[in-house]
Amino acid sequence: MSIEPIYLFLQLTVLQKKLSIPITVSRVLKYIPELQKQVEGLEKKKEELTRASCKPGVLTMRENTAPIVSATCIDDRDIMVQVSLVSTMAGDLPMSKCINVLENEGLRLISSSTSAFQNRTFYSLHVQVHICL
Repeated sequence: MSIEPIYLFLQLTVLQKKLSIPITVSRVLKYIPELQKQVEGLEKKKEELTRASCKPGVLTMRENTAPIVSATCIDDRDIMVQVSLVSTMAGDLPMSKCINVLENEGLRLISSSTSAFQNRTFYSLHVQVHICL
């Protein structure tokens, strides 16, 4: 927890009007539980996101000519993303675009490969959840 919000709170209080030390301390004592509630809420949210970020299983999405994308959780941090698309669409969805989308979602690319078979192009991307503490 940073001391900055408390300092800013106190600074704003002082700017509004000069308050006595006991009143300032009283306001700080009321403000601390609010901060504790915010911290608890953020910790719960972090825990929920960590639990939900990578559940075992496979998610698949299909449409007629749309790329087929599946994501398989290898463990609590590693994910294998596989994209299968009609080769004529590979120019519309280059692997670099897939990588950018995943990185913008907070995932870090570990390795990638591409292959082609008949009229389909396949991308395999090994990504890792990047945890910021």
